Amino acid sequence: MNNWMKNIPDEFLISEINLVGTHDSATQFIRFRHFSRCQNKNIFDQLTMGIRFLDIRLKFDGEKLKLSHSFLTCKKTRNKKEDLLFQDVFNACCLFLKENPTETILMSIKREAGKSEESTFDYFYKNYIESSNIFYAKNSIPTLKEVRGKIVLLNRCGADINNTIYTDKNTGINLTGWPYQNSRNEACLQKVLIAKRNGISDEYFYLQDFFNLKPKKKWEIAVLPAIQNSPQDKSITLNFFSGNNGFSSPKRYSRIIYKRFFDYELSPMKKYGWFILDFPNKKIIKKIILSNY
Repeated sequence: MNNWMKNIPDEFLISEINLVGTHDSATQFIRFRHFSRCQNKNIFDQLTMGIRFLDIRLKFDGEKLKLSHSFLTCKKTRNKKEDLLFQDVFNACCLFLKENPTETILMSIKREAGKSEESTFDYFYKNYIESSNIFYAKNSIPTLKEVRGKIVLLNRCGADINNTIYTDKNTGINLTGWPYQNSRNEACLQKVLIAKRNGISDEYFYLQDFFNLKPKKKWEIAVLPAIQNSPQDKSITLNFFSGNNGFSSPKRYSRIIYKRFFDYELSPMKKYGWFILDFPNKKIIKKIILSNY
């Protein structure tokens, strides 16, 4: 599954491709793992398995850009002594794309802890966007041809609106309008404008991320309706299977959702969008990828 996108036509928008992402992608090694660990593989191995969306949560301490989950810092190894840096994630992505130039990686960045959003993005911009050509950083949904071999930046962090250096050409697809979905009290998919610096937009994303429902309820009133009613336009659709409710660990939670998902038949070549998962396995990744054909 390391190069499955080579068979997707160039003219497809990335929003028209059904793909698998990981929620809290960098949490393979983290303290309080029962509640905070959402993945059991490192970034490079996830990409090799077929994952194409990474949920990257950042903590900038003024000197280093680290990976974080809430107040917890992600670690490089099982002994949890050395912090996982964004540079480590960046290196893994660059290596993967060098070996698989037909692919693209969709990277959502969010300030999770540490310094302000503005400081976090300033550091990110100077050290990664400005100093390399691997990021697709325009605020528009690209075709696959435009971004093969590149990382598509999905920006939940934002950028200083008063800094004239930042434009819709260098700050990524602006998802700062991302709504906080703490309970299922609205439509299962919320439609949100992709923010533009000049205030004019005709592009949208749809989101299902009701994270604090019990797993069976999450499937019934959030995940399944989002699958069944997936918009067939060219907007981005994000359907999070992940959740955290009570004493149910992310791993147990995901198993309950997956059991129901495996029994649901996806229609071939129908747009479902991007499925964002905890602990994805080869079977579920293959099921989603094959729905593109």
